[in-house]
Amino acid sequence: MIKKSMRVDGMTCAMCAKTIENTFASYDNISAKVNVGAGKVLFTYDDKEYSLVQIADMVKEVGYSPVLEETLEDNKLLRIKMRKEIYISVFFSIPLLWAMFSHLKGFDFLYVPELFKNGIFQLVIAGIVQIYIGRRFYIGAYHGIRKNSLGMDILVVIGTTSAYLYSMYLLYIQLFTSNPPMHAEYYFEISALIITMVLIGNYIEHIAKERTTDALVELLNLGAKEARVIKDGIEQMVNIEDVVLDDHIIVLANEKIPVDGKIVSGKSYVDESMITGESIPVEKTVDSKVIGATLNLREKIVVRATKIGSDTMLSQIVSHVEEASSEKPPIQRTADKIAAYFVPVVVGIAILNFIVQFAFLDVGFTDSFTRTIAILVISCPCALGLATPTSILVGNGKAAKNHILYKGGEFFELANKIEAIAFDKTGTLTIGKPIVTDYFGDDNVLDLLYSIEKESTHPISNAVKEYCNEKEAQLLIIKDFETIEGKGIKAFIDNKEVYVGSVKIVNDLELDLSDFEDKYNKYLKEAKTVNFVIVDKKIRSIYAVRDEIKDTSLKVITEMKKRGLIPYMITGDNSVVANAIANELGIKNVYSEVLPHEKAKIIEEIMASGKITAFVGDGINDAPALKLADVGIAMGHGTDIAIDSSDVTLMSYDLGLVIKAIDMSKATLRNIHQNFFWAFSYNLVAIPLAATGRLSMVVAAAAMAFSSIMVVLNALRLKTYKLPEFKSLGGEKMKVEVTNMTCGHCKMTIEKALNKNGFEGVNIDLLARTVEVDLKDRKEQEVIEIIETAGYDVKK
Repeated sequence: MIKKSMRVDGMTCAMCAKTIENTFASYDNISAKVNVGAGKVLFTYDDKEYSLVQIADMVKEVGYSPVLEETLEDNKLLRIKMRKEIYISVFFSIPLLWAMFSHLKGFDFLYVPELFKNGIFQLVIAGIVQIYIGRRFYIGAYHGIRKNSLGMDILVVIGTTSAYLYSMYLLYIQLFTSNPPMHAEYYFEISALIITMVLIGNYIEHIAKERTTDALVELLNLGAKEARVIKDGIEQMVNIEDVVLDDHIIVLANEKIPVDGKIVSGKSYVDESMITGESIPVEKTVDSKVIGATLNLREKIVVRATKIGSDTMLSQIVSHVEEASSEKPPIQRTADKIAAYFVPVVVGIAILNFIVQFAFLDVGFTDSFTRTIAILVISCPCALGLATPTSILVGNGKAAKNHILYKGGEFFELANKIEAIAFDKTGTLTIGKPIVTDYFGDDNVLDLLYSIEKESTHPISNAVKEYCNEKEAQLLIIKDFETIEGKGIKAFIDNKEVYVGSVKIVNDLELDLSDFEDKYNKYLKEAKTVNFVIVDKKIRSIYAVRDEIKDTSLKVITEMKKRGLIPYMITGDNSVVANAIANELGIKNVYSEVLPHEKAKIIEEIMASGKITAFVGDGINDAPALKLADVGIAMGHGTDIAIDSSDVTLMSYDLGLVIKAIDMSKATLRNIHQNFFWAFSYNLVAIPLAATGRLSMVVAAAAMAFSSIMVVLNALRLKTYKLPEFKSLGGEKMKVEVTNMTCGHCKMTIEKALNKNGFEGVNIDLLARTVEVDLKDRKEQEVIEIIETAGYDVKK
């Protein structure tokens, strides 16, 4: 089964979504999820059984217009088509509106040509609007009735057709009866003006909805459009769509890497901040993996394409955002059920209103009729259908720009209820990469230490090798290397017997520890792993290794506790290390020496105590716990299986994204509630006003369009929502937007300028075009002046 997103024009409300979803639910091996806010449908289907062209034909049969390959030109053509229909509708509605004024008191001074008052003339020009321009409503209503989904189209068709047919009846009386009225009043202008107002409203709504997809467009625009591929030994530029697996691609300095791949030649630094949010460039050498859309900063590299098209990380990110935006949280499913009954109820209210007013209250046929049509027109459930998808789309886009990917709609409602958050330790609360923090003893044995550790693949050995490299240790020839299980390693170097390992080796060899005992105990209390370097049965030095706590961990845990959230730590490390790190972070609930399969059981225990629980992890052994927790949050640099098991993926090492993900979802849910409040309160107020004649049919049409526009505009407010910052502990932070910072060269120029002037903690986000600086005791104006002196514009 594969997933493909397709733009579908003509969808306006929840009933449109229901029509399409119900249609595809009747087929095997295919399903559809509609995002009305984005005007897209996400299809999950068996590509051996269906093609996109076949699916598009099925969509056409339901009465909507699929767009197989969406381009900026397609959007432009759609806007032109919508404007054309509006111009035609307005052109033919003006004479009818002009004629209407001749019947109103106070407009006696207005000259109205006799032609405009002529019933046959009005019949023809109103018919052009009603039948030609309004045909889309009839088509939509027809397909809605076929699929038992009654939406906006039904209400518009009933209202406008009633006005048009009633006017035809009055024209018949005027032309073919023996005693026609002296001054006939028709209602042709009502049918034409209602359609015109709805079209104008739909157009404004379409423009507003386009802005809700801005974040997705920005993500897509991150990717390279061309690649410099080596074909038959010749370099040639090709479209990105023409790159195939295993192609060798040349990437020059300050160029975007076109696709995901591995470096086969060259060495450089790559800016991955647009994907991961990490501002420090990453060194890449032969066999290093690179991500499409990231920026090669320094030297030419040659990359072998390992993932192309929809398999690249950027495409996967876009796909996740689109899929999550199509998922319906429980609140939307409830709204859809209400919307399913809404139209029949409104039609019933309108008919009952006509009978009561005309038959029992002596209101008169004309007033009863026009009030009934006003009820039908004003009660369109469009705002109700747009309430959730527009908010989720904008919220997802905002989150994606901040390196957070939601994988479903459930999280938006659960985030508000989370009471406990459990963290894996390694790679989540800590950096996940051990480093040598302390070395005590004889520096002359560093060559021996480096040489023996070079033979080991243990993570601690990697940390020791990095340390020895920094100290410029030399490699020596070793013999008889062996691993002593659970204790350390042994080899002969320059005819010396060398051991490197834990205190267990010291005890086995019955060596005197007195010269190093104080240091050993001190390092243990600091939650460090301690090893000894032993040469010819004598301890020569001791070193300590620790997986350091992330800069943001303490701030995040402190913020959680302020909010009443209970933090837990679950780790396979020994209790001494686990408790020491937990004490530093202020975590009281600690589970240590936990086996991989036991993590899920602990999560189950926490949930059994009645707490809505989130789990944050990154490894393969975290996958069961991520899946079991109410909310699974995977660190994006972790394993694929962990990411697949989670509800939220964080594309950065920054633990502050956990709080940001929760806050963004809460803000999105608040926005959804505001939209629902507006949609329901609008109808509660508007229907009584229309029923009592306080809203004309034309004003009702305008109000109906305005309600949908308000919902979309309210959703767009999420773009301005400010997420909390959890950067490294230090001075006060300042963030500014640099409007003309567009590439890696810009980023490097600004970073160098700030560093040269003594500013630290510089964090630059190219996608958001923001520069963040640790001010300490400096002034904000200094930062602005340095950036502007470098030739860039700071948004005031």
